Amino acid sequence: NLSETEKKVTKEVLLLTGEWADLPGKHLLRYFGVSTDGDRVIAEFDETPPVCFVSRSARLPASVRPAERRPLEMTTFEGIPVDALYFPGYNDLRRAARELEGQGVVTYEADVRPERRFLMERFVFAQACFHGAASRQGAFLVFRNPRITPVELTAPPLRIASFDIETGYESGELYSIAIQVGDEQGTREAVWVRDPDPDPTGKSYLPVGDEKDLLAAFCEFVRREDPDILTGWNVVGFDVDFLIRRAEALGASLPLSRTGRPPHLRAKRPRGGPRADLSGRVIIDAMTGLRYAYFQFEDMRLETVARELLGRGKAIQAEEAKIDEIERMFAADKNALATYNLEDCRLVTEILRKTGLIEQLVRRSQISGMLLPDVGGSVAAFDHFYLPHLHRKGMVAPNAYDIHGEEQAAGGLVWEPIAGIHREVIVLDFRSLYPSIIQTFKIEPYARLMAGVDPLETPRGYRFSRSLNFLPGFIAGLLERRAEAKAAGDSHLSQAIKILMNSLYGVMGSFGCRFYHPDLPNAITSTGHWLLNGCKDYLEQRGYAVLYGDTDSLFVQLREGEGERAAAVGRELAVDLNRHWRKVLGEKGLESFLEMEYEKSYAVLVLPRSRGGGGGARKRYAGLLRRKGGDGPTGLALEFVGMEYVRSDWTPLARQFQFELYNRFLRGESVQGWLRQYIRDIHAGRYDEAMVYYKKLRKDPQEYTHHLSPQVRAAQMLGKPVREIRYLMTREGPVPINKNPGPPDYAHYIDRQIRPIADSLLGLAGKSLDSLIGPQQLSFLEGPDAGGEDDLGEEGGRTA
Repeated sequence: NLSETEKKVTKEVLLLTGEWADLPGKHLLRYFGVSTDGDRVIAEFDETPPVCFVSRSARLPASVRPAERRPLEMTTFEGIPVDALYFPGYNDLRRAARELEGQGVVTYEADVRPERRFLMERFVFAQACFHGAASRQGAFLVFRNPRITPVELTAPPLRIASFDIETGYESGELYSIAIQVGDEQGTREAVWVRDPDPDPTGKSYLPVGDEKDLLAAFCEFVRREDPDILTGWNVVGFDVDFLIRRAEALGASLPLSRTGRPPHLRAKRPRGGPRADLSGRVIIDAMTGLRYAYFQFEDMRLETVARELLGRGKAIQAEEAKIDEIERMFAADKNALATYNLEDCRLVTEILRKTGLIEQLVRRSQISGMLLPDVGGSVAAFDHFYLPHLHRKGMVAPNAYDIHGEEQAAGGLVWEPIAGIHREVIVLDFRSLYPSIIQTFKIEPYARLMAGVDPLETPRGYRFSRSLNFLPGFIAGLLERRAEAKAAGDSHLSQAIKILMNSLYGVMGSFGCRFYHPDLPNAITSTGHWLLNGCKDYLEQRGYAVLYGDTDSLFVQLREGEGERAAAVGRELAVDLNRHWRKVLGEKGLESFLEMEYEKSYAVLVLPRSRGGGGGARKRYAGLLRRKGGDGPTGLALEFVGMEYVRSDWTPLARQFQFELYNRFLRGESVQGWLRQYIRDIHAGRYDEAMVYYKKLRKDPQEYTHHLSPQVRAAQMLGKPVREIRYLMTREGPVPINKNPGPPDYAHYIDRQIRPIADSLLGLAGKSLDSLIGPQQLSFLEGPDAGGEDDLGEEGGRTA
């Protein structure tokens, strides 16, 4: 029955957030989203009570009173029949689960949040079609108990607001807030600064009287502009956290959500910062989002990322100077503070636009089923796909908190490299190795439980069912969609699928996964070891030297005369290996989903020795990479993996020295004269600006009391809490760069930054920095070069 304000409506909606609430007499599920035609939508459901499961034989204490106990045709993993317990509210369920646990009664799936269960059981992956009674309530179209069905849709444009705050260190007060909102209608900006003079004349900001007024103005702007997404740089870990604490201290409200509630911070994740829930809106931390989307930068400061992506940075570049400069601007130049504050918002907006991060996160939401606040929750994403399929096979799963890990799975196979300077090396790589192993050997939870039905055995003796499984088909569907995405040029969807597939192994090996069993990750990694060893044996029998192997990759030295057609030979070898594995696995009655690919080739490859002595160093190499379609010297690019050049904890001096040394040496150029001149230039001060160390601290400098590292000693000189420091090593020790340090200690930089890099390469050719230019000249070089012709010139480079 429709009320006078309601009508039947159908909307396809991208879901943004979901929540539950226990209200008097009912349990409510509420979802916020944006429809494909731009409507802001709320869908409410109050006819689905929260549920968990217990064994049929479980006796409930009198204090536990579910609304209904219903026997089901379902069992536990051990085959024990179960009943469903339905409760009036989710708080009732959680209290009952705790009490039952105290009484020794095992519950199942009591930890599945009701707003997630509702969507997963209907196979809804963050996008739904709502059909039913709806009415207009302010800016929203509100559905009540509509029919909900899964749908695939093109994500509608979202309204995104980037904001930033500036605060006082000593006072702990809020000084200013800036925000920039963008959508299809354009961009709107505002900055509020505390200023006792309310006259806005000549001001680039809106003056407000005190902190309460500042918070109120900001929240009113957010309410009026109604963004779908709030974002910023470290916005959850600092800005939102600060605003929550400051509002509480002032007794002020912070109604930033679409329901008028303040943000709620969740605890830190194992591999990241806290998350923030905001009813009806999404808070996306741009810094954390880029890190988990596998973007890589020298460091994750806004200044660094903006410089690399946009070619410009913050108005205050040095973190150590930021506190003092903000205090100065707030006291004496509020226009400058407003400009600085707003520029941070603009930088974040442009970074998001440049990287397409929001689009990628939306795609990950649509692929994983996790709504945007929870994108990145790989264990929850596995539940979202897997639990409904398991239920339809008549099984319920344990609570994740009842899983107790027995052992960590062995990692991927990594051989010790054959240290040296090698010529004509190709890299062969298994495409999506672990997902393809899961497909081929049916390694997944239900197949393990049903291993007695149509069994197969992995090369190391783990047993699974050939025919009773879900995950292999899911992976096949993802691979098909990824191929379509690549063909359509949809890089965001392709990357989202890749991230989800690559998470499957880690999830099944995680103690936080309700489906964890050691056989699952061990079956995958042991099969990977078997495959990599098998590839090595196959190639060596054909006369190829395998120099190094790491999990899914092989570094293969070509036979004499094959270098000129390295790519062709690499593709031929990949085809041969794929044919080989189809034959081997076919003899075991298995279809091979393994695919070896030719990845790249090096004209020269350096596999350095381990710094601790002994054999080769794992996961560290450099080489002259053949560019696609390149030929001759101009077709070669220098590539570093795991070396100092790509590590931010080494100075710019070390990185640029390593690049130039390797570039000259591997191209067969003379290095002895260049090395002497480089050392001379160091002592002449030509590289002083490249000698700055950048280090991060895990806690405030004054909290360190023992074994003080140089970065801690430098940070303690600032007399204020910082979590990162830039300093110069002088003869008096480490000094922060904004403390006017004296001349660098050149002997330190040569000994700690230059010598290790030089000797790592030169040692492979039987040389060292000392042997080429003399230890006495390392301390100071002046006058003309001494000694004869460079003995590592072009000819030496070739023979090395």
